[in-house]
Amino acid sequence: MEILRKIWTFRWIFRALIPSLIFNLRHLPFSQAIKVPILIYKAENLGGGGSYNIEGPVRFGMIMLGKRTVDLYPNSGITLNNRGKITFKGKLTIGNCSALSVGPSGELTFGDDIIGSAELKIACYSSISVGDRVRIGWNTQIIDTDFHILKHRDGRKCQSKGYAPVRIDNGVWIANSCKLYKGTVVPHSCVVSADTVLNASLKCEPYSIISNDRKMVIRAEGFYRDVYDDQISYEGPDRQS
Repeated sequence: MEILRKIWTFRWIFRALIPSLIFNLRHLPFSQAIKVPILIYKAENLGGGGSYNIEGPVRFGMIMLGKRTVDLYPNSGITLNNRGKITFKGKLTIGNCSALSVGPSGELTFGDDIIGSAELKIACYSSISVGDRVRIGWNTQIIDTDFHILKHRDGRKCQSKGYAPVRIDNGVWIANSCKLYKGTVVPHSCVVSADTVLNASLKCEPYSIISNDRKMVIRAEGFYRDVYDDQISYEGPDRQS
């Protein structure tokens, strides 16, 4: 009975094995690919021509993308659209109903021992790095770009580039339904409370609990989005030290 239970628990691997082998052979050096380090479940691979890189020791199933982790969300696997560079430095799990989108100038880097729960959405068009031992709750978004730029009322474009790197240091726990936008830097071993919105380098010590004050704020006046002239010009990875 114990053997049958284990087979049932890991049955998703059998479904993922052949597509994963093809994915690994297509995107990794043969010496790595033959070990099938990346297991993808129900993947919608939109291609894009980007690269996937694994740094350090390689072993079977060390990277699991689309694995069912939370029953609250559809068991729909993962969507991949990589036109830039994704680097894995160790063990990683990303849950069901998730998506990774990397632009042509984007560099997305994952450290070791990371677990991202269901419906994790990452859009990387500049630079996003996630450190070791990070945990990310369900329904979280990490985005390093506004996708559009704003203009002043007189038609002048804002000086902001519209994108900035995001860095999550080692040992961070991000609770469910958080949103991390461009310029966010979370110090190591911090806890980000549920439903928190971040968009800057946090001026706090490690081992802090971070949350938002729930109130409505008018942050600026005299700006708008010109939908006919709002494209961002990306200049390659823009990292923060």
